[in-house]
Amino acid sequence: MNEKKALIQAIVDRMKDVVGVSKDVELAEVIGASRSTPAVWKIRDRVPYAECAAIAEKYGVSLDWLILGRGLPGIEEPESFLHLPVAATPDSGYVEFPAFDMPSFIDGETAQWSMRLPREWVEREGLSTADTIAMRIPGNCMAPTISDGDVVLVDRRPRDIDGVYIVRVGESLRVRRVQRMYGGALHLLCDNPDYETDVIDVDQADAVDFIGYCFAHLTHAC
Repeated sequence: MNEKKALIQAIVDRMKDVVGVSKDVELAEVIGASRSTPAVWKIRDRVPYAECAAIAEKYGVSLDWLILGRGLPGIEEPESFLHLPVAATPDSGYVEFPAFDMPSFIDGETAQWSMRLPREWVEREGLSTADTIAMRIPGNCMAPTISDGDVVLVDRRPRDIDGVYIVRVGESLRVRRVQRMYGGALHLLCDNPDYETDVIDVDQADAVDFIGYCFAHLTHAC
């Protein structure tokens, strides 16, 4: 199996995992395609970008993970990674990240607190310690994905994929699911259906400052 076919097979396998089926034909039925569609993707070496985007939006999983296998299926990590005892393991076993409360975050300012995460996990996931911060999210605009008081790990390296980002629009800092539309416009969506989608026209898109990509979600431990 060549590299491209292996990539597509892995994508199909992740798609099946997300929708809860085990066979390609069952996947096709779930997404409303003909039964032969997954086989056609493999034969023609076609990455199903549109179908992955639809699944990512419907099931709340990371498009980056679905297509590339990078990061986590959603933007969640186990609760145990939050509020870990400082003395649980030696310092060498942890990586410390600067952390902020989202409403008061100012780029370049000193961190308000810090978060320590297992070094093995950080290295396995390919996070850059120099480009990653933690941020506590207020409110429920991204519920049920992210709840009030939950913390996200924000990867500040540039990305050109859709997903959940911290963005600054004017003076407002927001956590939103970003969709890049054909032609250059942006849709900033909330997972909570009670909130409306912000539509940023192409001539205003450059005014949106991408603080970083929400790589992982650390559920608040009560």
